[in-house]
Amino acid sequence: MERPDLALLRGAIDMHAHTSPALFKRHIDDAALAESASDYGMRGFVLKDHDSSTTGRAYYVNRMYPGVQSIGAVVLNRSVGGLNPYVAEAAIQYGARVVWMPSNHSKHHAEYFAMPDYPQFGRLQKQLPGEGVTVFEEDGRTLKPEARTICEIVAENDVALATGHLSLAEITALHHAAREAGVTRFIVTHANWSLCKLDLEVQKRLIADGATIEYVASSCVSPIFWEQQPEELARWIVELKGEHLVLGSDLGQYAGPPHPEGLRMLLAALLELDVPYEYLEKMTTHNCEQVLGLEPNWSPVAPAAVTPPSPAGPEGSASPRG
Repeated sequence: MERPDLALLRGAIDMHAHTSPALFKRHIDDAALAESASDYGMRGFVLKDHDSSTTGRAYYVNRMYPGVQSIGAVVLNRSVGGLNPYVAEAAIQYGARVVWMPSNHSKHHAEYFAMPDYPQFGRLQKQLPGEGVTVFEEDGRTLKPEARTICEIVAENDVALATGHLSLAEITALHHAAREAGVTRFIVTHANWSLCKLDLEVQKRLIADGATIEYVASSCVSPIFWEQQPEELARWIVELKGEHLVLGSDLGQYAGPPHPEGLRMLLAALLELDVPYEYLEKMTTHNCEQVLGLEPNWSPVAPAAVTPPSPAGPEGSASPRG
């Protein structure tokens, strides 16, 4: 009989995967993640890069590894122009299924850590300094028109809008605007990580308003971001019955485990803490499919057979090269 932690990864989707190439040191690249995810029988993963759209990368990974789904996304950091509706629109048209609000370039990130970006991890290249990106006008209450336009673009294309590293006040205001615009796929990013950690009652309120809450494995298994005991996360999942919850690894840090193994480690711990299997199955598979707008009951696609080119010309005649 298959171990339950491994069984949970079959068909699972990692909602939050950091890989190389990146402007931070990563221990695994897109292709290696596809190989590893395939070995574990996963359905796929959402590629996240703090500094560029991953749609082109996802396209080629899908060509190379058709048995696993690589899903493109974009983070609206300074590197792509911040809250730029044109960038969001183009990324979606290239195939992005998640548009993240600013992450390590957000105003809230800089204020929370008392530093911009992640200088403590060291970027591979120097970047120009810049103001923290926020969805609010200078009054700290009014949503910027660009944020509203992004909500409209996301709604029109029926993809997911994720909160990134926004403050709770920003999350609340953005969620209200997203609902007004018709967004039906709204993800509150890593609600179990220090910067964005939300009380359970706040999570319940956001869920009641239509949000999906994302938990990440890195908070429990990464030696860099380790900051939550699995016992607390288990209590949350049990109380919420796994409903409107998704699980991402948020791994890729050089000192951390590979993404599928990090997910397995956390799932094994949660099972040992008596979190029902069916709750975790919702979080790793069904809820992910729903919020990403993917068809359920997925099965791997066998690689297409390669047919060697015919020596004949386009009309079936002999090649001019003889």
